[in-house]
Amino acid sequence: SVPDEQTLGRHLRILTEAPHPAGSPRNQELADYVRDRFVEYGLEDVHFHDTPALLSRGESLSVDIVSPVSLKLAMAEDPYPPDPGSRTLDGVRLVAYHAYGASGDVAAEVVYAGGGAPEDFARLKTLGIDVRGRIVLMRYSEPYSYRGYKVYMAESAGAAGAVIYSDPMEDGYAVGPVYPRGPWGPASHIQLGAILYDWLGFGAPFTFHWKRRNDGVWVEGRERDRQLPRIPSIPMSYEDAAEILARLGGPPAPPDWQGALPFTYHVGPGPVKLRMRVRNRERIGTMRDVIGTIKGREEPDKWVIVGNHRDGWVHGAVDPSTGTAALLELARAFGTAARQGLRPRRSVVFANWDAEEDLLGGSTSWAKDYRDHLRLDGVVYLNVDLAAGGPEFAGGATPALAEFLMEITRAVDDPRTGDSVYRSWAARSKTGNGPEVEAIVGATDYTAFQEHIGMACIDMSFNGAYGVYHSQYDNYFTVSRFVDPGFRYSTTMAKLWGLATWRLADADILPMRYSAYARAIPPYCDAIEAKALAARPGIAPPRLQAARDAAQRWEVAATAFEKALRGRERSRQGVTPEQARRVNERLMAVERVMTEDEGLKSRPFFKHLIYAPQPTYRREELPRLFEAIEAGDWGAWPRYEGQLVAAFDGAARLLAEARQDVESDDDLESVGVAETAASGRSR
Repeated sequence: SVPDEQTLGRHLRILTEAPHPAGSPRNQELADYVRDRFVEYGLEDVHFHDTPALLSRGESLSVDIVSPVSLKLAMAEDPYPPDPGSRTLDGVRLVAYHAYGASGDVAAEVVYAGGGAPEDFARLKTLGIDVRGRIVLMRYSEPYSYRGYKVYMAESAGAAGAVIYSDPMEDGYAVGPVYPRGPWGPASHIQLGAILYDWLGFGAPFTFHWKRRNDGVWVEGRERDRQLPRIPSIPMSYEDAAEILARLGGPPAPPDWQGALPFTYHVGPGPVKLRMRVRNRERIGTMRDVIGTIKGREEPDKWVIVGNHRDGWVHGAVDPSTGTAALLELARAFGTAARQGLRPRRSVVFANWDAEEDLLGGSTSWAKDYRDHLRLDGVVYLNVDLAAGGPEFAGGATPALAEFLMEITRAVDDPRTGDSVYRSWAARSKTGNGPEVEAIVGATDYTAFQEHIGMACIDMSFNGAYGVYHSQYDNYFTVSRFVDPGFRYSTTMAKLWGLATWRLADADILPMRYSAYARAIPPYCDAIEAKALAARPGIAPPRLQAARDAAQRWEVAATAFEKALRGRERSRQGVTPEQARRVNERLMAVERVMTEDEGLKSRPFFKHLIYAPQPTYRREELPRLFEAIEAGDWGAWPRYEGQLVAAFDGAARLLAEARQDVESDDDLESVGVAETAASGRSR
């Protein structure tokens, strides 16, 4: 009952008053604002967690078509006088930039590469089109590919520069009314963003090739870090991109590369020649997380963590400030409860992260600093990036929490329909079998918790008509007029988030149910075997039968545990506090055994055996085997399958022990469970 639309709206207005990218003075002021609200609302041990980090911002940019015509492109978003957010800083237009993009002065012919995904560059080769020495024009589109990987693909192919634009097919007039008459992107909107090659060293060291001298001054190394692009790249509006695309020659682009602009798209190269003069500035700044806690009444060392990032490319109203405003209302609700003497069993840690947009920096740094505690006592991490980009709920989770997430949505009303969020969610099901809980894989702040620590995670948002992502039009005007009028869905998110957090922090037995997780493994094995066959046509791939058999043992043990737990609940016998402690230690340890210390060969930060993001941010299942196939490392197959078998059998043993704990009528202490959780290995 505490989260309130008016209070949330006041938070949102303050959070979006001015641009606040990571490390900026305004973002530090907002850190003070969040800290002061945490203190005001009654959170304990409120403090900053600071980390130095390399930050990149645009200083100047000019882009000109120099052939076959001479034309200076606008490269700026148009103001709309009734919206102060569209005028940015005292009417000074922002420089369009890609964070971590290289500075440079490049003049070259243009080649259009569709969505810039690996398969798009492969198609250019089949068309006989060489991008070496040219500027590659790409768009934000399916098949999905992270913008940094688009630039990496262009750089790897020998391109001299890269341009990424937003096509109206995805987020402009082709899908609905545009700003300022609607929520979709106008012709001049530009999607900013980072292009860090994070898969080459994910988030650490955060200062890259910059080093601190003995006198405390940061100096840049002679050689640019391999995680940073070496060619200039820029974002662009479809208004400017149309001037290029309309003049491109060469063969017509493939049908799936055609967009919504009113002409046929061609691939090039040329005759359009573009000159890009890009100047970006890099410096070492401070990532500042804000942390506060509600101490648990019985298990204060056990942490349920709720997090959202604060930094935005410009005003960041939908992404992330609706989430930050919801986090503040969540803190107010928990603080109100604590003042009334109501505390959950376990502690709740509230985290407002910095530098998510740049390099997932704040959350990654904090998780690395507290890794030992999190491995032992981290219960669950609940993430909200944006709370409300529309009225359509989307939920993802580590599979053990999928059933729990659906249960939570049954308990909160959808403000538009008056029915439960669950029913609205289920009504959009593609299969007709109820809502789909996505298996989440790293592209935001849960990444370090799930794929590095081995914690169960939940990620939630409301989505919908929202086409001004990472632009100056993602501001208070757009949210209050079109995206979330009355802030009803942002407030609904605060209620969902709060209910999920309280139940996870207060449950006698944690609601982690692993049978569905185990059932997901055989299809993953099927997909890996199909990938292996495609990599070596005509050669029968190695079978993953041992992994399948171990997954079945895991499922049997999980099902037996869940049946025993339901039996206890039906008999109303309950469990003793000591039984509950032992069961919960084992449930937490199951997710830990899905990790191993070595990490991926290419990216050791990623330690999860089941999930990892590809550099494109698409999902990898069974990532060690996935990447062994990509590398042609067939000799590693038995070892990687052996890791899976050990993990699944470890999970089965833990759940068999948990079933014995549930069915036991004694309080005998079980040895070694805490050590199991810490080490990630079963007894």
